Amino acid sequence: MRLVSLMLILLLSAGGSIAQTKARPRKTAPKPAATTAPAPPPAPGAPWPLETLTVQGNQFYKAAQILAAAGLRVGQTAGQADFEAARDRLVATGAFDNVGYHFNPAKDAKGYDAVIEVSEMGQLYPLRFEDLPASDGELRAWLQQKDPLFGEKIPATKPELDRYVRLIAEFLAARNYHEPIGGKLAPYAASDLIIVFRPAKARPNVSRVKFTNTGDLPAGLLQTAMYGVAIGVPYIEPLFRTLLETTIRPIYEARGMIRVAFPKVETQPSKDTDGVDVTVQVEQGPVYKLEHVGFAGADPPREPFASLAKLKTGQAANFDDAKAAQERIAQSFRRSGYLKVTSEVKRDVNDAAHTVDITFQMSPGPLFTQGKLEIAGLDLVSEPVIRKMWGLAPGKPFNVEYPDHFLARVKQDGVFDNLKTMRSETKVNAGDHTVDVTLYFNK
Repeated sequence: MRLVSLMLILLLSAGGSIAQTKARPRKTAPKPAATTAPAPPPAPGAPWPLETLTVQGNQFYKAAQILAAAGLRVGQTAGQADFEAARDRLVATGAFDNVGYHFNPAKDAKGYDAVIEVSEMGQLYPLRFEDLPASDGELRAWLQQKDPLFGEKIPATKPELDRYVRLIAEFLAARNYHEPIGGKLAPYAASDLIIVFRPAKARPNVSRVKFTNTGDLPAGLLQTAMYGVAIGVPYIEPLFRTLLETTIRPIYEARGMIRVAFPKVETQPSKDTDGVDVTVQVEQGPVYKLEHVGFAGADPPREPFASLAKLKTGQAANFDDAKAAQERIAQSFRRSGYLKVTSEVKRDVNDAAHTVDITFQMSPGPLFTQGKLEIAGLDLVSEPVIRKMWGLAPGKPFNVEYPDHFLARVKQDGVFDNLKTMRSETKVNAGDHTVDVTLYFNK
């Protein structure tokens, strides 16, 4: 019995040893994570996100304005068709002479780098609204809201003008205004051009001009002066005011009233024509006396300034006389060969004392000399006689008055019998500052 128990103990011990020596599972190295291949670029022209979007060639318009008008933005998905549509939108504005684009895969191969190329219209003009039932500020705010490209100046292309006409009409329609509107480039003030949006119907012409509060001058004098330049002309206030400055102001300034003003210009429909009657209020201001006459720049080559100006101080300043003096001084320079002389009359006004000082600023320019002398219409015997009489030798300062003076002398001296006509012709050579003269006899 003890033997059986011992054998059982040995068997149990051996069994435990066998269980402990079973092979342990092997540890396997972790498998490398699977790598994802970069997404291939899309087919040429296919939509892809826009990573960068730049504008080239713009000068007046900002890049943000152009992109807003094009309808493109960074982050959106766009392809060939979208760029074509953006190009068409920019062309349709009328603000660009040419529009192009190009796009390529970005460096990270996740989208496009795109460029919009524009060529802006060469000339832009300020704009003005006339005779419309809305204020300037209201119309500008509306256009700014509707058009990213709107600014102080716009091109005068037909697509651009038509587009703004539609936008203005849309705004005014909300106010129950449905009259046709037009937009066009028009003269403004003295020599400027401006785009004007106004009712499409023709402007009324000036039928009458009336002056009030004319001071020392009779209203009839002013009305007669304006009659020849304003009656029958389409009424545009800036241009009408220019006529006041060029026609009426000199009348007052010839009498020393250099602060004359036209504070109010009003119009009303004419009773017997389709035009308008214009009423101008005048403020003549005080009379200013001429205190001092000065001269600056080069001196006249022949005569002193004072003898040429012939202006008297201590009297009412007469700017008609000042203008005539300016021309006499300039002509003195021309007689001495300075054909391109320029001059300016500067004013120094003392409003407290009601006096004005005048300074003539002279810029003589280059000296021109006698060049070739050509004679036409005379025979071989007569021509040498005229050449001998001609008093300007080549290289001498050219006198602009000499050719006509010379021909008058030939006629007065009776140099030729049966001489029917004489005339002179000059050719100014800017390159070498010479003047060629041709004398024509019987031609």
